[in-house]
Amino acid sequence: MPFDNLFHRFSELIFNGCFPSSVHDQLAGELVKARLLKASDRFDEALEVVDSTLRRLPDYPEALFLKAQILWEGYGDYPAAKACLQHVLQMKKMRNEKDETVRRWSENLVQEMLEEKRAQNRRAEADKRRG
Repeated sequence: MPFDNLFHRFSELIFNGCFPSSVHDQLAGELVKARLLKASDRFDEALEVVDSTLRRLPDYPEALFLKAQILWEGYGDYPAAKACLQHVLQMKKMRNEKDETVRRWSENLVQEMLEEKRAQNRRAEADKRRG
């Protein structure tokens, strides 16, 4: 079954009432959709879905984390990705243990991005010296 057909069928299950329908659950379903798009390197579409989710719930740690991943992995946009992660890290109160886990993931991703950025800068400096 082609990805688009599988994706469409899965989306129908999520959005046609086969799963719980609280706003948070609906938004969690949107994040599943965004993750599938991201995994297929469809970063523009994934970012659109996440941004739509964040318009409805701006302090949704999991959506902010996913947006940071998309911005970093899909576009190499360190400043924007870091801003999303810092938003998560600055939240005073998390709703549940899952959100606390996302906070830890955010801490780790900020560190990984910083290390990668430093490595990129070192390579650029070395290339410039060889010039």
